[in-house]
Amino acid sequence: MRNTIQQFRGFDLFAFTFSSTITLGVAFLPYVADGEIRSAWLKLIITSIPFFFQVWLISKYFRLYNNRDFFKVMKNHTGSFLYFIIMAYLILSSIFSTMKVTQDLTFLVRTFMLKTTPTIFIILPFILLISIAVHYGLLTIVRFVSFFVVAEILLLATFLTWGFLSEYFNWIFIPHVMNVEVPVFLKSSISDAARYGGIVTLLGFIQYVKQEEKTFRAMSAGILCIMLIYVSLSLVVLGVFGYEEAIHLISPIITLVQSITPSTGLLERMDLLFLGFWVISFIKVSCILFWFSIYLLEQLFPKIKRGVLIVSITPLFFAYANWVPFQFIEGWQVYNINVLVASLLLPCLLLLFVIAKHRNSREMVS
Repeated sequence: MRNTIQQFRGFDLFAFTFSSTITLGVAFLPYVADGEIRSAWLKLIITSIPFFFQVWLISKYFRLYNNRDFFKVMKNHTGSFLYFIIMAYLILSSIFSTMKVTQDLTFLVRTFMLKTTPTIFIILPFILLISIAVHYGLLTIVRFVSFFVVAEILLLATFLTWGFLSEYFNWIFIPHVMNVEVPVFLKSSISDAARYGGIVTLLGFIQYVKQEEKTFRAMSAGILCIMLIYVSLSLVVLGVFGYEEAIHLISPIITLVQSITPSTGLLERMDLLFLGFWVISFIKVSCILFWFSIYLLEQLFPKIKRGVLIVSITPLFFAYANWVPFQFIEGWQVYNINVLVASLLLPCLLLLFVIAKHRNSREMVS
């Protein structure tokens, strides 16, 4: 990572943006923490708007600073003490997000695929795979992500189209937005906004994109695809199952796939194909989040070898997945607020700060 050159193109940036946040958002849609799922489709549109603003700021920074490392620029403007505090917070948040993804993957695999398999045999291959990917660097991760992203989008689009056209779908199950109280709508929007939280990893990735690429177009296209998939899935789940049944589903998307696929013929076990792709999707987002954590740690401790950092952190993934009880809905509110602060509020403030500093320095020179 230290020696990665500017070699990635717009499609790589699109794939990285899409893969950084799609997995968890889809796996548990339309659930929200202590909130309201009947208006989830609308909240997912509204809460995506700040992230479009964030990627616009990233593209603005990209043009102003010519691919310079964002965190080194930030250090020059903030000073060492504040820089250390910000980096420590982002590192802890990224590591915990990776731990959460690892736990969620273990939960889904044990629930839908390997119900009697001990956790250690599920989690160890997963941790080993993402550790190897991060060790070999960003180029390996981007190739892996870019290879699967088109197939993932096509698979999701196929299932969602299938859901809209199925005989089980009924628009009457989707209530009017005006039936949802404003305070409940705003409170549960926190959870829906957190589904876009992986976008923060672009702060580390953007410096490796070729200067001539149209970065805002690529990143906004990634967020737009994510938003359309989120919204479509929320509508399909509610239209097929209704509110009363959907609220009790473990993973609505997987239950939906099992419900609408044919019971005979070639597509009889389409749900297994989907689960297989979804495991790959979890691996992708884990690689991205773990890479970002290691990237930030290397910024703080450049003399420590990457392998040492990886070996030091990966036991946390196993411990969290194996010993911390899985919380499906209750208790997610604090986690989601932290995701919003670490992935949206703080990065936007930092981007605005360094952009303003660049303009001030340019005015002083002129």
